[in-house]
Amino acid sequence: MRLAPTLAKFGLFAVISLFCGVVVVNTINRPENGDTHTYHAVFTDASGVLTGSEVRIAGVRVGKVTDVVLHDGRARVSFSVLADQEVPRDAVVSVRYADLLGNRYLAVEPGGGGAALPPGATIPAERTRPALDLTALLNGFKPLFEVIDPNEVNALANPLIAVFQGNSATVGDLLHRIVALTAALTERDQVIADTLANLNEVLDTVNGHQAELQALVAGLGELAATAADQQQVIAQSVDNGAALAGSLSDLLTELGPGLSEDITNVGDVSAALAANQQHLEQTVADFPNFVRALNRAGQYGSWMNVYICNLSIHVAGDPIDLNGGPHSEVCR
Repeated sequence: MRLAPTLAKFGLFAVISLFCGVVVVNTINRPENGDTHTYHAVFTDASGVLTGSEVRIAGVRVGKVTDVVLHDGRARVSFSVLADQEVPRDAVVSVRYADLLGNRYLAVEPGGGGAALPPGATIPAERTRPALDLTALLNGFKPLFEVIDPNEVNALANPLIAVFQGNSATVGDLLHRIVALTAALTERDQVIADTLANLNEVLDTVNGHQAELQALVAGLGELAATAADQQQVIAQSVDNGAALAGSLSDLLTELGPGLSEDITNVGDVSAALAANQQHLEQTVADFPNFVRALNRAGQYGSWMNVYICNLSIHVAGDPIDLNGGPHSEVCR
């Protein structure tokens, strides 16, 4: 008789456990009630999408993923949607995070409306969006993390973690550090404002010369294209320049000794000209009169008459006078 109450209690416990298990399984699996249509979508990256992942339209669960396979280097995801839910022909399917644990779901976003997508159709990769790559996002902050002092980060992170753990004694330290950081930024507000103002001026200047900038870029493109087309000519020119430099080097080597002597002689000539500068200046000044006289003498014909009016030759100390004297009409 004592066994009956125990069996009754055990039976009641078993029924309640079975009911709770069914509720949990139904909550996890979420079986679809009603007819469904199957569709396919091609993704460049479907990481985290598994069989059984949810399919949502406007945030409401309307189906689940039935298969994920690799096809032609891309992920081909098959999913089912309740038959009473229409998938637009131009719909966009995106992979999104379902929770902080990394679970994903498919979000069907209607495009511009229009006719419904026929069952069994495949949505191309052009209308699918992979999930955000958090690793690539965090790697984008790598340059910033590299310049931050780890000790300063730890000094700020430790009080913050302690606050979340319930240690109220560190709230003051945390607030003190935040105030110090704010004060440092406040002291540099003018620098930040000037930087922003200068940046705006630069952007305005660039915007005002947009046409010239486009022309410059186009010209550089044409120059690069022309240089690419004439690369053989440019290479030949460089080779010729090297040959010319070699020839000049050989010429200077051959002219080296004589060139040094010529430079020395030029120095001597320059010194002589400098010493006789006054005579040279007088000669240059008298040269126009000499040219005019020579011009008058040549007006009679293509000959010149020369008259010697005063000429003496000294032979062994005795002078010989060859003057024209009064017998010459020109010398009278």
